[in-house]
Amino acid sequence: MAGLEENGPEPTTSCADPQGDPFLHTRFAIPARPATFLRRERLVRHLDQALRTPLTMVSGAAGAGKTLLAADWAAREDRSVAWLTNDAAAHGCGMFWAYFLQALSASGVPLPAEVGSPADASRVDQTLLTRLAASLGDRDRPVIVVLDEYDRVTEPEIAEQLEFVLHHAGRGMRLILVTRTEPLLPLHRYRAVGDMTEIRAAELAFTPEEAAALLELHGLRVPVSAARSLVERTRGWAAGLRLCALAAQESPDPETYLKEFEVDRTTVADFLLAEVLKRQSPEAQDLLLRVSVLDRFGPELANALTGRADAESVLAGLHRENAFVEYLGHDRYRLHPLFG
Repeated sequence: MAGLEENGPEPTTSCADPQGDPFLHTRFAIPARPATFLRRERLVRHLDQALRTPLTMVSGAAGAGKTLLAADWAAREDRSVAWLTNDAAAHGCGMFWAYFLQALSASGVPLPAEVGSPADASRVDQTLLTRLAASLGDRDRPVIVVLDEYDRVTEPEIAEQLEFVLHHAGRGMRLILVTRTEPLLPLHRYRAVGDMTEIRAAELAFTPEEAAALLELHGLRVPVSAARSLVERTRGWAAGLRLCALAAQESPDPETYLKEFEVDRTTVADFLLAEVLKRQSPEAQDLLLRVSVLDRFGPELANALTGRADAESVLAGLHRENAFVEYLGHDRYRLHPLFG
């Protein structure tokens, strides 16, 4: 009876999650690429292998370019891609699978009504997972599922359930995990039989030629030799290169700025922090420094730390103007990793 209670008849047309709240459709949207995004064909070709292996992992530090790589690849695919951006606030197995099923529905993947939908945010019935795996396994063409920010999924039970569905879906699903950390999945099994595609931090790092091309997209022409110095200092970190380009654009003499950056002995983070902070108002500088010790925060917490009441407008302005403050939804923000 428990299975019948948890598995409703209309899983893919539900407008609400197990807690009765509406689904956040932004979590199913493939992120837009900025105008200065640089498509790196060597990575695209590698990610194309995801169509031939059940499991793909794109792993790297924050700001490494993982999400934009996967988003650009997914947007160019000639078939629908089910995209789900995970949220740390959405705890529970039932909540995860409700969003997983809704991501499939949003991408146009039909599922039989008997698959059901979780009614409890904290748990999911095994019958639902079995029916889901069987339905996916019956497909002639595999479903592509991208789970972005998968490092936010910390419950071991969800990892076990995901492995069950992936294994029993067989050729019916291609799963791509975009993550900062290795997921709690038996990766060694997939590696041992060649069923896994991996793109890691070292491969995500920009080459000097790619860095020069990225700077050119920002209106900065530099020789590859100069770009090589920047790559060495940033270790090819995508966000570091982009932040350097943005700061150089604000300089009266961008070429000199980049040269000074090359020979400066401070760390990339210290150098760019100074460039970012000195362009902000005193109120914004104070807020950034006070919240820099936090992983995520909202206006109320920021106001408590600053002793003021203007955090909402300051944070919105920072997010809108220079993208160093990332908006996560639900009035939650986080600083660019540079500030950590």
